[in-house]
Amino acid sequence: MGNQKAKVESQQDREVITSELAAIVGKTPQWIRQLTRDGVLKQVGRGKYLLAESVQAYCEHISGGKEEDKKPRLIDYKTEHEKAKAEKAALELEQMKGNLHAAADVEILLSDLILTTKSRLLAVPNRIATECENEPANVVEAVVRREIESALSSLAKYSPMESNAPNQSNMEG
Repeated sequence: MGNQKAKVESQQDREVITSELAAIVGKTPQWIRQLTRDGVLKQVGRGKYLLAESVQAYCEHISGGKEEDKKPRLIDYKTEHEKAKAEKAALELEQMKGNLHAAADVEILLSDLILTTKSRLLAVPNRIATECENEPANVVEAVVRREIESALSSLAKYSPMESNAPNQSNMEG
């Protein structure tokens, strides 16, 4: 058992040349040299690396860096991307269930509602003009109130499924 422990320790302290390290991590010697220039890997001699230290440094590099670094790591971007995909799928599911509507659809329906109401209210003077001719103020007030309440009643009963755009049938009481 002691012999096996000594063998493991010797592997950790084992020096390898650039091409061996490249073969171990599955990259080219040029890639290893670039990582050395970038400061990811450290040489212990000309073209020589400590095997265990270099493999750990390489693994750390491909995972995006140390956790204590202030810069975001690749794994953090991947996690964020997966969270965004899950959020998008949840929103699409809610939309398919009919619990969520696109802002553009809601805007169209509200515009329709507002235009219909505006048209009904603007039509009140024309509808009551002849009815209120030569009438006392209290009768005119009652007629105006009745027409406005009619327009507001139509607003309360508004159903976006019945209409996609304002038209004459929606504007008349």
